[in-house]
Amino acid sequence: MNYNESQQKEIAQYAIEHDNNYKATGEKYQISYQQVAAWVRKYNKKSTAKKVTAKKATKKTNKTSTPQASALDVLSRKDPVLEAQLEEVKKRLGLI
Repeated sequence: MNYNESQQKEIAQYAIEHDNNYKATGEKYQISYQQVAAWVRKYNKKSTAKKVTAKKATKKTNKTSTPQASALDVLSRKDPVLEAQLEEVKKRLGLI
């Protein structure tokens, strides 16, 4: 028997909701274990692709809303801890 995409999705969701029990799902819907496993993989692949696309969209919007500092900006920042250590070394050497 041929199953349309919505039926395949429904069967895959049933299997996932029942701890990926392909055997019981296959028996319930009178299809093979292998077919259930294939539809679950197919369904998971599609849902993963949607999540990845959503993550990429989120990253793109975040990049445009918050400008990233260039490497030069990061390197030119002064570290207060290092500045304090430098001052102490200068005092010990008598440079100050």
